[in-house]
Amino acid sequence: MIRNPDHVTIAVADADRAIAFFALLGFRKDHVATIDGGVPARYMGMPAMKAQHITLVLEGAEPHFEIQLLAFDGPAGSDPGAHPTNLRKLGFNHLAFRVDDIEETTAHLTANGVTMLSEEMDYISRKLRLFEGPEGITFELVQRDD
Repeated sequence: MIRNPDHVTIAVADADRAIAFFALLGFRKDHVATIDGGVPARYMGMPAMKAQHITLVLEGAEPHFEIQLLAFDGPAGSDPGAHPTNLRKLGFNHLAFRVDDIEETTAHLTANGVTMLSEEMDYISRKLRLFEGPEGITFELVQRDD
């Protein structure tokens, strides 16, 4: 079952401003990836997605906690994708929960009627899967290799 929050993803129009803001709270830039289609874009339900994926790590947090920024190429709010939720809109994007066994937790959730939004993806030493939560919010399960 759920262990702890793993990360929050926020879609932003100005990545530098967001990085500076979260630095005030003790977050440091850890990883930057360019998404230009491919597996991450398909996972998010936006196969043509182009964005910077910026991982900010909260220094000294135990357990590990991240804020992940998505800075989309193109005008904000366009290309909402096929998901029932709009993962491209600015602001809150999704909440992620760390789990010990993603397959077991997925089985439990789907057996109880929770809608799975993506197949499992291996990304940056973790297994990921998206689901639809109450009021159409998106949440993710994360199983880390560590």
